[in-house]
Amino acid sequence: MIKNGRTFREDVKIVRRGLKEFDKILHGQMRHIFAKGILVSCISYIPAIMSSVIINELLTKQRFNHLIFLSIFAAFIMFAFTIMKIIEEKKIAVGFSHLFSSHEIYLTNRSYKLPYESLESNEVRELREQVSGSINVSGAGMASLYWDIDIVFTNLCSALIAIVLCFWYVKEIVIWDYSTHYRLTSSIVVILALFALVIVCSVVSCKMTSKRFDSNFEVFTNGSKYNRYGEFYTIKYLSNENAALDTRIFGQKETIINESQEKCYSKFADGQIKEMKAINKYDGIKLLCTCLCGSVVYLLISQQAILGAISAGSIVMIYAAVTMLINSLSEIAQIMTDLRNNNVHLLNFFKYMDLEDDSELVDDQKTSDAVSSTADTIEFRNVSFKYPGSDNLVLENINLTISKGEKIAIVGENGSGKTTLIKLLCRLYQPIQGTILLNDKDINSYPFSEYIKHISTVFQDFSLFAFSVAENIAASNNYDENKVLECLEKVGLGKKISTYNKGIQQPLLNGFDEEGVDLSGGEAQKVAIARAIYKDADIMILDEPTSALDPLAEHEIFKKFYEITLGKTAIFISHRLSSCRMADRIIVLDCGKVIQSGSHEALLLKRNEKYYEMWNAQVQYYS
Repeated sequence: MIKNGRTFREDVKIVRRGLKEFDKILHGQMRHIFAKGILVSCISYIPAIMSSVIINELLTKQRFNHLIFLSIFAAFIMFAFTIMKIIEEKKIAVGFSHLFSSHEIYLTNRSYKLPYESLESNEVRELREQVSGSINVSGAGMASLYWDIDIVFTNLCSALIAIVLCFWYVKEIVIWDYSTHYRLTSSIVVILALFALVIVCSVVSCKMTSKRFDSNFEVFTNGSKYNRYGEFYTIKYLSNENAALDTRIFGQKETIINESQEKCYSKFADGQIKEMKAINKYDGIKLLCTCLCGSVVYLLISQQAILGAISAGSIVMIYAAVTMLINSLSEIAQIMTDLRNNNVHLLNFFKYMDLEDDSELVDDQKTSDAVSSTADTIEFRNVSFKYPGSDNLVLENINLTISKGEKIAIVGENGSGKTTLIKLLCRLYQPIQGTILLNDKDINSYPFSEYIKHISTVFQDFSLFAFSVAENIAASNNYDENKVLECLEKVGLGKKISTYNKGIQQPLLNGFDEEGVDLSGGEAQKVAIARAIYKDADIMILDEPTSALDPLAEHEIFKKFYEITLGKTAIFISHRLSSCRMADRIIVLDCGKVIQSGSHEALLLKRNEKYYEMWNAQVQYYS
């Protein structure tokens, strides 16, 4: 049977892998699902079995002591099974409460193993958002698998018990036929009719359920996308203090709300209406079918009771077994439809899990060369790079040597390849051609974890976390307080931090901690620079980290930066060329190529060339 372009066998394989992945997220949790399924199935049959036994006893031997014993025994079994069921349900509820956070942690751990360039890919980012959104918005993916398997296993157990009971009574009817020389054909007809009822009712239920689920399948599949759109504009954008300026000045509120309504909330509402109409229609057909089947079952087994083939109490038991079998098969059919639809989300999950690992992390233990205690020389030798899926070179045939202790400024227009050059040096990207050398050895020959200890960076798009000031600077829970204070003094934040109630233990970001403090853009950049200083690496890189500072503050930071990096190799990128005058050498990039190199004074002598042109465009602001 083909559904959503996949055969039933293919869907089963997807579910099997989903269960293996689920066990990695919440190890051992499925055991509680299976235990609960067995207990629930047994509990549901105990009343029917006991009713059958008691009716037979009352109509035959009428042994009062025997009835008391049976009642006490049944009550004990019910009590014991119910207590065990409650325990398993609590464990399942606890597991479910952990599922969403464990799911995100599992995805985050996977993200850490991906190449950095994959994390920058729109396709990979959208895939991650789909996987996260599916479970958080509609409870699809692993959450749906969790509950669906619970229902499937419980009903499989129930169906198995029903089949055993049905075969037991079928055997009783056949034995009665032989013993009384009654027409065996009549009993066979009754038995076949019962089985036909089970099959017909189950098929009808399966069809009705499939139509019901398909009515809202489009929203089930794309719910995370719709929610992401609406959530961004109504929760993140409209409430954002910066966006609030635009929405008020340009009157964007109504436009944003209408767009969100059209592309998000109205789709959810339309899907809900479709599903409710389908429920009323198809569940009504299922209910009618079940009632008709139940009536026919009563007639057939009552006839056998009248003939004497079965006891009066057996009527209760057979009816319960047949109706429970029909209900169980219907539930299984219903959930199988849900499982097959849910496989769309599981396939996205698998696709994310199957992304290629970062070779830097995979091969970290395979490399044998030890990194020298100091970084003496860095060399880019014929290095070229382009982004995956692009035909345009971002960097082309770069040849550049940087000696220990040299202060290098890299300048160029936006898109000239400055930041890409730094990311190649940090081994976040791999060149498509050429080699980058550290101390005359390919940087890829060193273990990444050791190599990166020699490099400290502050990118323009840096991140601070809702940790204490000290933990942000040390990038660790363990830190040297004196060293943290020294780094703060070097970037000019010592006095500011000392005014906080908790000093360097003061948490950052008020949105995550009621005691947290929010820093200005310039203060946050200084903390990021302090973090780079704390690492005390041989090579320090500043990639436009001072863009939020005014020119005077930036000049002061760079002046201190040169003092801090005395004896170290320093590389910095800045659009403000006034700060580059302190560099030993300035590298000018244009369209991914090194077009000039030299000191500030030497480059200004080359009139009508790029650096001179850039300097003259800015010099009016420095005079």
